[in-house]
Amino acid sequence: MKHPDEPVYWYRILMTVWVVILVMQWVSFTEPIWFQQTTDIVAWTLIVIAIIDLLPLHVVWRNIAKLISIILICRMMLIRYGIYMPYGELYPDQIWQIFTEFVPYIWFALGAWLLFELIFRLLRTHRTVLLFLAADLIAFAILDSFSPYRLWKNVAWTVFAGLGWLVCLHLRNYQLSYPYGWLKLRKHPFKIISNILLLFAGILFIGTSVPPVAPILTDPYTAWKGRSGGQVGSVEAQTAISSAVKEKDQSRQEAVTSGYSRDDTELGGGFEFSYDPVMSIESSLPSYWRGETRRIYTGNGWADFDKENRDYEVLRGLNDTIALTEKQTGNMEMRQVEQIITMDSEEVYPVLFGGYFMTEITLLDERRQGRPKLSWAREEAELRWGGGFRDDQPDYPVKYKVTSRIPVIPLEKLRSASYEQLYSAAIDEQYLQVPSFLTQRVKDLAAEITATADTPFKKMELLQEYLRTSFQYTNNPNVSLRKSKDFVDSFLFEVKEGYCDYFSTAMVMMARSQGIPARWVKGYGPGIQADPEDLRARPGNTAYQVKNSDAHSWAELYFGEYGWIPFEATPGFMAPLLYEGEKEEEIAPDELNQEEILPEETEDMTPSFMTVHYKKIRYISLGILLVMLCWLLFKYRQRIYYGLLRWRLGRPLTYGDKMVYATLRTVKKWQRQGFERKEHETVREIFEQISAKQPELSVTLEHLLQKYEGALYSPESATEDDWLSVQQLCDSLSRIGHRKEQSKGVELKN
Repeated sequence: MKHPDEPVYWYRILMTVWVVILVMQWVSFTEPIWFQQTTDIVAWTLIVIAIIDLLPLHVVWRNIAKLISIILICRMMLIRYGIYMPYGELYPDQIWQIFTEFVPYIWFALGAWLLFELIFRLLRTHRTVLLFLAADLIAFAILDSFSPYRLWKNVAWTVFAGLGWLVCLHLRNYQLSYPYGWLKLRKHPFKIISNILLLFAGILFIGTSVPPVAPILTDPYTAWKGRSGGQVGSVEAQTAISSAVKEKDQSRQEAVTSGYSRDDTELGGGFEFSYDPVMSIESSLPSYWRGETRRIYTGNGWADFDKENRDYEVLRGLNDTIALTEKQTGNMEMRQVEQIITMDSEEVYPVLFGGYFMTEITLLDERRQGRPKLSWAREEAELRWGGGFRDDQPDYPVKYKVTSRIPVIPLEKLRSASYEQLYSAAIDEQYLQVPSFLTQRVKDLAAEITATADTPFKKMELLQEYLRTSFQYTNNPNVSLRKSKDFVDSFLFEVKEGYCDYFSTAMVMMARSQGIPARWVKGYGPGIQADPEDLRARPGNTAYQVKNSDAHSWAELYFGEYGWIPFEATPGFMAPLLYEGEKEEEIAPDELNQEEILPEETEDMTPSFMTVHYKKIRYISLGILLVMLCWLLFKYRQRIYYGLLRWRLGRPLTYGDKMVYATLRTVKKWQRQGFERKEHETVREIFEQISAKQPELSVTLEHLLQKYEGALYSPESATEDDWLSVQQLCDSLSRIGHRKEQSKGVELKN
């Protein structure tokens, strides 16, 4: 049935495809901006509306179907994301909910529908289509230049779909203007289609394969404003644009190396390991060398420390040992340990490092003069460096001593302590922050993992073990798998691999979702044992060499009277903790970590293994699809042949047509065996040649010749039985010819 309002239906179908591709480029652009449910609703709305628009229905019924589809799409997506839960009777309760709880999502869907209809009604000529494509490309070019988004693939798909639309529009106009020429054009479809496909495939391949290259020139508008001494809009706008350009330039750098993070607001990118030395530490016990803590989770990472309230105590001078007042460190046995830190790098860090809990600090940098400034946040156990040396001195101490109290964890007592016993006092809500955008499936997974345990500490042990055993460590996770807007959600359900930031952040947020106070900590792992002679370690102390590859993050969980306890969720790492009944020499620092051993294995094995793994899957699946396609083409080759023949002739094939063309195909196959057929020779004459050389085929050839001539001169008399008989005769002759060709090839080889 022909479409009611479109005389050339094939053009309507292809136009719909091109429009969907074009609009989807803008939908993909919205993914980092909109909520995921909004993007999904708009995408599915466009797809379903496009399909309905091709149905052979009256325009009124199509519009009714589109409206109902939009309501159903909104309902399904909002239920899926846990935003809407239907209740009450279908009428009037759930009908009324459409007008209350579907807002504003349904407006986005209706807007997409309106845009779709406007495109179809306004873009009907080459001029309007070209103007629309030009506006699209200009918009993408501006956004790519003045925002952190890379939109070259969107541009490539826009060019591809735009060219396809223009070609189809040209062919449609040609068909309407020259119907007889169109019929002639249809007789040679492969030559036209192959050239068009080759052109389009080349454009698409080049566009999507453009490598990320840092911009050589400054954006023209910014350069012009800067040259003229003006400001780009306003100070805020200029700052925003500069930040966006800087972010984009950083994202285009191919190599990011490991080290102490200065910015934790955007977690998840890959990196390469740097083995540059950071510091040497003399200590009788290994430890995680703490730097900073974070408590506000943003969905992409952790908020900067200036977004968190800190109760700082300012320390000045530091010529003598300064005591650090500590908050309640827990009802546990403590072992006092001194660490002497000697910096091997000129880097300036925002904090001084030390084992947990730090109780004293002494600067041993005799070369420096001045009044250095330190800020001590006792609740976070964070010793922030504020500078203060003379200008001609590097602004960070070369050597300092920290005294720490290392807790001895009463494991059995913790495991038996109930929630009521641990949290009888009020819990600090800042360490229970769970944002509303943290997905329900993350919370459900945490609840499912910890369901079998009866105390908080046991639950967290199960959670820690799940993260350590269920996901793989890699320094280059496949972030292209990420679809969710939430970092933890995408790690647990999509990317499913990562490094310490992935595991520690997931541990903190999953613990909070179960009512356990938690915070995120970053610093360095213990490092590796160095030669004591090289570092002149004092008797009884062990020297640890810490490198940039030892940069690490982990979780600390709060258990009431026992205080904060580190939890290590990253596979291949083991927190250097002391437990009751354990001797100090039982801790084997060489086995603890850390990234000096793990990175080499990870760099050589895990990332490359995972990369090859994904490549193998991609190539194997592509090979399977190609084999299946070839098999289907071979199996249905006759149907494809007669289908194309019908399209070329422009009419349905009769049984007589099929019998004639099947016989002629058989003749061509025998021509490849060496039987020449001149232009004036008939099928009867070529069959006589074959019968003369192969008399055993004369009966089969005679039967096929009778069927052929009957169909050729009396096509209306041909029946289905005649057609089946011709198929069998042609297949028999084809098999004989194939065997003859194989035997001829064997003779040539011999």
